[in-house]
Amino acid sequence: MIQLEHLHIKDFRGIRLIDLPLGSKSFAVHGPNGSGKSGVVDAIDFALTGSITRLAGEGTGNVTLLRHGPHVHKRDDPAAAVVELTVRDVTTGDNAVLRRNVKEPAKFTLEPGTESVRTSIIEAQSHPELTLSRRQIIRYVVSKPGDRAQQVQALLKLNRLDDFRKLLKSTLGKTEASLKIAATEVRTAETNLTAHLSVGELLEDEIIHEVNKRREMLNLEQLAELSTDTELNSGLKADAAPHAFNLVTAQREVDELELLITDPSDIKSRQAELSEAITSVTDDPTLLDALKHQQLVEDGLREAVDRTCPLCDHEWESVDALRAHLTAKLQRSASAGAARTKLTTAARAYQDALKKLQDAVDRILPTSKSRGVDELPHHLTSFSAGVAAHSQEVGGTVDSIVVSKSLLIETAYAVNEEIVSGIATLRETLRAEPDQSSLIAAQSFLTVAQERWARVRVARVQAAKADAVRNSAKIAYDSYCNISDSTLQALYETVEADFSRYYQIINADDEGNFSAQLKPTAGSLDLTVDFYGLGKFPPTAYHSEGHQDGMGVCLYLALMKQILGSNFRYAVLDDVVMSVDVNHRRQFCVLLKTEFPDTQFIITTHDSVWARQMQSAGLITSKSQARFYGWTVTDGPIYEQGDVWESIESDLGKGDVAGAAHKLRRRLEAAAGDIADSIGGRVQYRGDNSYDLSVLLDAIKGRHGELLKLASAVANSWGDQPAADAVKAKKDARSTVIPEQASEAWIINALVHNNDWANASVNDLKPVLEASRGFLDLFTCNNTECTGWIYVVGRPEESLRCRCGRYNLNLRKK
Repeated sequence: MIQLEHLHIKDFRGIRLIDLPLGSKSFAVHGPNGSGKSGVVDAIDFALTGSITRLAGEGTGNVTLLRHGPHVHKRDDPAAAVVELTVRDVTTGDNAVLRRNVKEPAKFTLEPGTESVRTSIIEAQSHPELTLSRRQIIRYVVSKPGDRAQQVQALLKLNRLDDFRKLLKSTLGKTEASLKIAATEVRTAETNLTAHLSVGELLEDEIIHEVNKRREMLNLEQLAELSTDTELNSGLKADAAPHAFNLVTAQREVDELELLITDPSDIKSRQAELSEAITSVTDDPTLLDALKHQQLVEDGLREAVDRTCPLCDHEWESVDALRAHLTAKLQRSASAGAARTKLTTAARAYQDALKKLQDAVDRILPTSKSRGVDELPHHLTSFSAGVAAHSQEVGGTVDSIVVSKSLLIETAYAVNEEIVSGIATLRETLRAEPDQSSLIAAQSFLTVAQERWARVRVARVQAAKADAVRNSAKIAYDSYCNISDSTLQALYETVEADFSRYYQIINADDEGNFSAQLKPTAGSLDLTVDFYGLGKFPPTAYHSEGHQDGMGVCLYLALMKQILGSNFRYAVLDDVVMSVDVNHRRQFCVLLKTEFPDTQFIITTHDSVWARQMQSAGLITSKSQARFYGWTVTDGPIYEQGDVWESIESDLGKGDVAGAAHKLRRRLEAAAGDIADSIGGRVQYRGDNSYDLSVLLDAIKGRHGELLKLASAVANSWGDQPAADAVKAKKDARSTVIPEQASEAWIINALVHNNDWANASVNDLKPVLEASRGFLDLFTCNNTECTGWIYVVGRPEESLRCRCGRYNLNLRKK
């Protein structure tokens, strides 16, 4: 894996020219909205992937990388839009410069292009989730279970799991359809054989009885049993066996068909019942709506966690009113169950009657070809196909059955005159034929019986195979779901443990016992979280937007730990905690610092307070940040980067007193606010959080004196002479520094409130600079690896310390 050493951006997006020394350490880019911070994120994204996530996907319209990637003044010269990213291979320590331009985004140069660095870059490119914005991270928390499953599994590189599940589900559906077709063929084949044998059911004894009567007439061996290998016409000589035509069966089957088409009372009765059932539903639109949308309403009720309806985005007066409405709709759906049963039962009965008619037509097709008029087979084939199509139209879902009402007309199953007359002619033709001799009749009976028995055998074998295939598909699908769900559950249990612990760190003050549960089921992932020990609920049920943001970050970090482990070496977080309150942002810094000490975080934020908290918590240093003050279309971001004292000295070296004064003023304002916050400096509350510098300075000086006095008393109470000496040294330093700072107070006030430095000299400002630095040193750890502000621990006060512990004064008396 890589970390980021240096970023050079030229004429890219809203940036004209910027160099940021990232140094393979965490880095913050902070400034107001619209100051160009996101351009830094886009540049890193582009350098690594050759694309900009912000310019792709839904809602981007006609925005393209080629036209809108370059700075607006270079929109016709995409080759001028260049990003150079210096990366470090964390395994070898080798550095390389990755360079791309917008004109040829798919191409990049890598110097030096060592194999190890190239491999590490490829690994980083395979993890686009390492660059993340708030709009992406919040989806893990507030998504529907199905969407969350896809997003989380994609992050975990497990998205093919759902693809396989869908494939197995589709296969199962196809095998069930094939089984249904095979079962229909079995019923048809058995019906045809039953009709030929003139038996009530295809029982073995009855089949053998009817067959053996004919075999006895032909002096053939009697059948003792019936198996799948039994040939009903075994022993019949080939030259003695006529074609498959039995006059008695043919006459009976023609008579049955003629009766069905001349007296379709059974079909009409079934049709009337179906029509009545459909009418009972369509006459009550609310009932029809309930039947059609029952599953949809059930899903909606499960997802209803706030006032906005998850089905139509309509905002209700309360979530309770929304849930009551959906519950009422479900109750209406439940009362419609009887209507659904009546409807589907009537549809099946009507289909059975149509199937009986179709089978009767199909059975006489061979006879019509050998004995009927020339056009009759064609008419019968078309009629059979029409009946089959109509039967399919009136089946299926509630919607399809209801729509089929307009098709329930007599002509859907009525026959034309050609068929009626053709069948009548066929009937007379068969009656005019001389009776077959008993021997020929027996021979033809066995021949037809064997043909139809063979069809039954094949149909049953195919149905058994289809059933076996369906069962195997179901076993495969169920096993896959069970195994993948159990495996994912084990994985998610690890993720949820880390997720819960991270969230506890951020919210230690009020949700120290927080826990979460990730529950995978086929194609979905439910997330529920604890709410103050009152139960587990969806994150949007009771938690605020700020808490949801915190959950999103914690879940993301837990997932990244699961994915990359020790290879989680960098992440770009673009304004990901914009809704988290100030106190919890401080803890967020602690989380990143303590749980991910080897990970480089590139963080953008519009909140300057949080930027200062990052520094005081030791997540970043004064040099590893860039402050954006504003933006112009001509020059891009107006920013400063690095150690402000070095910048001030640089300005003084160039004689730019006004520039140095401006930077010193900003430094004092920012530092005074941070120190007041860390040691508990008391100022009069202001709703706009705006405090004069003089007020802040007085507050921290007074509080600092109180703390040193308390530390001295504590050291004496314990009889701890070394501690007492350390406090005295700090008091002595204070007694020297404070007067110097006070002597320059009028200059600082002028510095803050006026612009009197246009005519001032470098020598005029240097004493102010030295006094200010000395004053701030009173509140800073002198360890170069720390350099953080001192802060008070505990309520009441237990100690005054820095984060590394070198500065540590006990504040608890014996």
